[in-house]
Amino acid sequence: MTEVELSLVLPAFDCAPYIGTSVRRALGYFEEHGIQGEVVVADDGSTDGTADAVPAAPNVRVLRLQHRGKGGALRAGMTAADGRIRAFTDADLPYGLEPLKRASRLIAESGAHAVIGDRTLPGSEYRSTPLRRALSGFAGLAFRTLVVGEIRDTQCGFKCFRGDVAVELFRLARVDGFAIDIEVLFLLLRYGLDVQRIPVRLEGDSLSSVQVLRDSIRAARDVVAIRLGWTRGRYRSTVLPGIATQGPPGPTSPRDRPG
Repeated sequence: MTEVELSLVLPAFDCAPYIGTSVRRALGYFEEHGIQGEVVVADDGSTDGTADAVPAAPNVRVLRLQHRGKGGALRAGMTAADGRIRAFTDADLPYGLEPLKRASRLIAESGAHAVIGDRTLPGSEYRSTPLRRALSGFAGLAFRTLVVGEIRDTQCGFKCFRGDVAVELFRLARVDGFAIDIEVLFLLLRYGLDVQRIPVRLEGDSLSSVQVLRDSIRAARDVVAIRLGWTRGRYRSTVLPGIATQGPPGPTSPRDRPG
C-alpha cells in the first residue's frame, strides 16, 4: 500500500453546493504536484446531502457523523486520516491550496511540528465586516490573554501538523465547537512544540457558518474549560513531551514566516 504523504481534512456542515468543487480542486492539486494525498470529508451531520455530493475517488473518504460541531468533526477527521502530514481547512477552501505547499515543506524540511495560517502577518490578505472584525478582535484578545500567549490569530481556518502530532493532539482534544483551534494551539505551546506561522490570502468571500457573537460566547466558555482541564490533568500526554525533545526546541513564541 502506498504511503499517504498528505491528508487534507475538510470539516463540512451543509456544504452540498460547493463540497464537490473543493474536493476536485484538492485532487487536482495533488496530481499537479505529484503528491500521494487524500481528502477526508468529515460531514458534521449535514441535512442537505453534503456527504452524497462528495465525488467518489480512491483517495477520498467521507465520514458521516452526528452533528457535534467543528471540533467534533475535526477530531474524527484528523484521527481517521493516514497522512505523514495532516492539514485542515474550511470546506470552501477560503485560502486556496497554496498554503499546503509551504506548510508541508516547513514540517518535512524544517522540523516544524505545526504550521498555522495567520491573517495578521505581512503578506496576508483578508476581508471582513466591521462588526466581525470588532467582535473577533475582542474575542481574540481575550483568548490570547487566557490561553495562547503571543499567537495573534487563533481562528484562521488553515492549520497543518506532523502526522504523529496530529494523532495525539486530536486524541486529547475535547472541544466540540470552534474553540478547537484554541485548544490545539494551547496544547502545542504547553508541550513546547515548534509552531510556525505563515501568511494566508483570502480567495473570494468566505462561506463560513460562524455567527460571531454567539460563537464567541460559546468559545469563551470553552476557553475556561480548557484552562480548568489543563489544571485538573485532563490533557496529560506521554507522547507529546517525547516528540518535543526529538525535534528542534519548541519556542515559547511561534516563529513567523512573512510572505
